[in-house]
Amino acid sequence: MSYEAGVSTGPNDLISKLKIFLEAEGWTVNLYAAIGAGYRLHVQKTAADATEMYFNFRSAIAETGTTLITENNYGSANGTVTGLIVNGSTGYDVGELWHVQPGYSENSGQADKSFGCCMTQMSTTAIPAYYFFTPNNDADTVHIVVEVTAGKFQFMSFGLLDKQGTFTGGQFFSASMATYKPYLDYTDPYSGMAPRYFAQNSSGADVYPHGAVYVDVDGTANWRNADYSAGLPKIAFPCVSGQKSGYTHASKAGMCSYFYDKSPSAYNAMAAMCPIYTLLKWDDDNYSLLGWPDGVRFLNVTNYDPAEEITYGAETWTVFHADSCGFTPINMYAGFAFKKVESSSSSSSNSSSHSSSSHSSSSHSSSSHSSSSHSSSSSSVSSSHSSSSTSSSHSSSSSSHSSG
Repeated sequence: MSYEAGVSTGPNDLISKLKIFLEAEGWTVNLYAAIGAGYRLHVQKTAADATEMYFNFRSAIAETGTTLITENNYGSANGTVTGLIVNGSTGYDVGELWHVQPGYSENSGQADKSFGCCMTQMSTTAIPAYYFFTPNNDADTVHIVVEVTAGKFQFMSFGLLDKQGTFTGGQFFSASMATYKPYLDYTDPYSGMAPRYFAQNSSGADVYPHGAVYVDVDGTANWRNADYSAGLPKIAFPCVSGQKSGYTHASKAGMCSYFYDKSPSAYNAMAAMCPIYTLLKWDDDNYSLLGWPDGVRFLNVTNYDPAEEITYGAETWTVFHADSCGFTPINMYAGFAFKKVESSSSSSSNSSSHSSSSHSSSSHSSSSHSSSSHSSSSSSVSSSHSSSSTSSSHSSSSSSHSSG
């Protein structure tokens, strides 16, 4: 696994750093070129289970959604993006637009409209910090954290799920914002302050999914979005979805809320960390567990400082606040932890031994964490359905990179 942290001079510098990082992690760069006010980056990698992964990126400087995502996308996507966008595909063709590569991720029920996720509201001259994580030895999954302004973080992840069972697919991507109305969740106080990363909209008023998974379901393979009103089957991500009054959850998609509600522990002030259990939703009562992205957990960050490192046995995780994506947090301290140091003796991605950790918080009262031991075992969700054969250069600023 590898880790890199540093500062950046803007979205174009950030995508350049991402290109270099991915190349070092064994990803093949199919194209890196200037486009509009930004750059496009197309990468691919053969995963450990032989799944071919293709992801497409675009940096943007104050560009509109209709120009960025696709010329035939929703005309109402009129917000501007200054940041980084990702979508998935199943191939690469140099002759196609960056966002409509072969087998591209489609907007729900709109076969001619592409779909992606983004981080936005970045500075064009000074990004305070960025973090790249690959949580396993084969670097099949990549997590990106960007401090868009002081103390405010956004997230992006892509790669292959830690699959539970054998099926075709498992490629996924998610980020803090949807490319449909990309500005909505960040600047509209009525649309929620809490994380949208690995979550979906909890009402049907607007459709702006924040992630997708490629999976073959009963002989039909495509990208399935995590939104509220899409046809079935679809993806259910577990993280709570923020509202002005606090947080809600849609059906089984809010299972992380139970981890949140039970944290921090009254015994040692630590938080339970929930894997991002990714489900295939057949209907309102039937779900199948597809797996989870390795190296990321949802948690209550009440007793943690932004970018604080915590120790779980031989593992080190870095914690970031997600509730600071919007305005002042309302009734919620949600966040994510990313694995920085792997345990050599860990037997599975969701079992660990927790050791002592002590820290304080600048935004709330300090606490001391005493040692405890916890363990969890993998779970399985099944339904009566089955899923089967389911070149340019930029100036670079300082960064640190380590491999383990």
